[in-house]
Amino acid sequence: MPEYRYLAINTEGREIRGSTSATSMEALLSGLERDNLELIEVDTKSRGVSGDMVQDVTGREKVSRRELADLFFQLSVLLQSGVTLLKALDLVGDDIPNRRFKGIIRNLSAQVQSGNTLADSMAQFPLSFPLVSISLMRVAERSGTTPAICAELRKYLEWLDKLYGDIRAALLMPSILIVAVIAFMFVIFTFVMPKFIAILEEIKLPLPWLTKQVIAFTHLFQNYWIHMIVGAVVVVVIYKLLMKYYPPFGIWMDRTKLKLPLFGEVNMMICISRFGRNLATMYRSGILLLESLKICRDLVGNRAIAQAVDQMHDGVATGRKINEMMREANIFPSLIIQMVTTGENTGQLAESLDNMVNYY
Repeated sequence: MPEYRYLAINTEGREIRGSTSATSMEALLSGLERDNLELIEVDTKSRGVSGDMVQDVTGREKVSRRELADLFFQLSVLLQSGVTLLKALDLVGDDIPNRRFKGIIRNLSAQVQSGNTLADSMAQFPLSFPLVSISLMRVAERSGTTPAICAELRKYLEWLDKLYGDIRAALLMPSILIVAVIAFMFVIFTFVMPKFIAILEEIKLPLPWLTKQVIAFTHLFQNYWIHMIVGAVVVVVIYKLLMKYYPPFGIWMDRTKLKLPLFGEVNMMICISRFGRNLATMYRSGILLLESLKICRDLVGNRAIAQAVDQMHDGVATGRKINEMMREANIFPSLIIQMVTTGENTGQLAESLDNMVNYY
């Protein structure tokens, strides 16, 4: 029985190294799955197994959305050209420079060779493959449309990569300004104001109320700046704990974020774009509407909108329309509701959702 040395990731994202004996690669994968571990790389001490199951435990790179998009693009081209799925995975895996991703592709190939579906094999790596890609692949394998779904996933991942790139670009300048203001205030209250206060105390002139308040704050900052930092850290920790473990607070906070001046509108645009693109992609690919809504709930990135999507799911399950549930949620812009209404009435929901995403 061969002994495997493996590198895996647990549910918290921490790397776990270990070794174990298993009758086959499939048995190793099953054992790690029971321990809630995602296999990244594996090597074997016994050379009695085939070489395509052996990989060096050296990679550290993360799998990016761009790399996933390239994977699905190459798979779609190869499959449309008549190449078998197993051969396509081997060809794509040979050309991937990211060692971690190469190891994942080799594991996918090994599982497909042993009789597993590609979707089930992808599900073994939830940190690398988004839930929507696994769901779409299951539909593709049932309907025989794997090349088309791979092309659809490539477009979806490229859109997602562009969306996050735009978000980073939009937040870059405000972030720089905030850091600059904080640094400026620190210099003012640490070095400039003490000297200015000393001059004022020497000349003993009567000071306006506002100047006295600035001086008082300067003394407060000089004497208690450590306490201020500790207090800020405590507030942040409490905030994160409430957001994670107290759902009503998280829903209220996320709803409040959508109402903030400027930033609330941007946040709404991002969440609506995620909701629309994910729902359109899955619905167009043949996933049932109820299942699509259930998956979308965890992809919108806002608890208040996720709660509204839950209500949509429950309403659609009882025969109601999506636009009716969106109106009752009292959170979606009227234009979005009108677009969805038009799509449902004309039987072109996916197209209306695409138009909604393009508008935002």
